[in-house]
Amino acid sequence: MRAHEKENKQSIKIVDILKEHWERFLQIYGEKIPEDMRESVIEAVEKAIKCGDPKYGYAEYICTNCTGSEKKKVAFTCKSRFCNR
Repeated sequence: MRAHEKENKQSIKIVDILKEHWERFLQIYGEKIPEDMRESVIEAVEKAIKCGDPKYGYAEYICTNCTGSEKKKVAFTCKSRFCNR
């Protein structure tokens, strides 16, 4: 791969694909997921989609040594076996 191709190459994350296509995938192929696995598959994928989004929970850290008490929010991860975080 040439240097300029590397610069133009866009990073694609699985979670972005899931966010965009998961609902439609379930509509079309949901019944093809084996029934005994369906609930756990749906749960794992939906956890991965929400992973790292602060609206689903976060810890807030405050620097006590900084001027102005700087704050940092760190979103919780899903800890799903399906997620790559």
